[in-house]
Amino acid sequence: MNSIKLNNIFLLVSFFLLIQFSVIEIHFAIYALLFLFFYTKVSIDLLKSLVFIILIFSIGLVSSFLQSKTLYNFTKDVIYFLIPILSLISGYFIAKSTKSLTVFLRIIIFVTTIFSIVHLLTIFSQVNISSSSVSDIRRVGGLSNIIEVFVLVILFSSYSYNFLDVIRNKLLKKTIISIIFVSFVFYFSRTMFVSFFILILAVYGHLKITSKGLKYLIGVILFFILFYSYLFSIKLDRGKPGLESFLYKIKIAPSEIFTPVRKIDPNNHAYLWDHWRAYEATMAIDQINTIPTFMIGKGFGALVDLKFKVFLGDEKMRYIPSIHNGYIFVFFKSGILGVIFHVLFLINLYLFAYSKAKNKEEAVFNYLIAGISVHFLFTSLIINGIYNIEEIFIFILGALLYFKKKSIKSVKINK
Repeated sequence: MNSIKLNNIFLLVSFFLLIQFSVIEIHFAIYALLFLFFYTKVSIDLLKSLVFIILIFSIGLVSSFLQSKTLYNFTKDVIYFLIPILSLISGYFIAKSTKSLTVFLRIIIFVTTIFSIVHLLTIFSQVNISSSSVSDIRRVGGLSNIIEVFVLVILFSSYSYNFLDVIRNKLLKKTIISIIFVSFVFYFSRTMFVSFFILILAVYGHLKITSKGLKYLIGVILFFILFYSYLFSIKLDRGKPGLESFLYKIKIAPSEIFTPVRKIDPNNHAYLWDHWRAYEATMAIDQINTIPTFMIGKGFGALVDLKFKVFLGDEKMRYIPSIHNGYIFVFFKSGILGVIFHVLFLINLYLFAYSKAKNKEEAVFNYLIAGISVHFLFTSLIINGIYNIEEIFIFILGALLYFKKKSIKSVKINK
């Protein structure tokens, strides 16, 4: 009993630190400690999920030794590519140690609620909502907190799935939903909105390519066509207060990701930041200029040359170790082979949606795992996917793989 309580405290503290600190060394240390303290046997599903990202890591490691790198940049990339592996395993281990889905979800909901309250208090105490732009609000309150997406999906779907209903007091649950949802909205994060939409469809099994799934897909496509037709029919100012600047960011999103940009004026800050993701990705692709680097990349420690110095955080840099586009990031470090394995990793997760479930619990876990794969498919375009330092869904994925396995065992025991 004391051991179980200690494991729960370990999960709570770890989860808190992972959200609070966006520092690669802290995340690596937490996952490494969870791995060492809660090491246990793993399932076949976990091994199948790990194999592709281990192959990506192996290719990047081999490629590194074919080209000269500084020890610091090499070590940092090794940590970057190890973190998703450790995160997935440690999520599985701590879930197995906690044993109870109810306890696991309650801890996540509790911690997320605390962060949501702090987020809202920070905004409303420091920002005049009526006259501030979205950029001003996000500068004070933060850019995102992706775990709010997962918690909202769990809370909303708990009205349909009894085993997810871990907050039995109706008033308390409605209060928690209200707090987290308002916080979710005030992040004004395009990524969070899209990920919420993906996971809410996923938890009800609507991401499967079936007749019903295709209807939802067609509906989503039509919605975005009409929505973007509207956005391009009106003039939007990126600096205006309120909703207009947020709509402007949504309007430029496709060109920000997909339009190749090779020439950019570093003094034109508005144009620079509106096309930054496209520019850094283009620079990375241009530097893959030999057959060996095309196949296995430039390896860990390789830096993308931006051609000019720009302030990133508090430091002015020309050579950067990572970029926002996860596919190009993997391509730059581990070549086309790495990209293939990255896509296979996502496909393998998505195919869980088609696994034959032995009960409703397993089916929902399969749907959520598939939803997380689609989430990564999307976030790999804009915030580095599984290699984003703030990405906690890979940790959640490990836990879901354990609870899926546990739900199958409970069926066998009942029989």
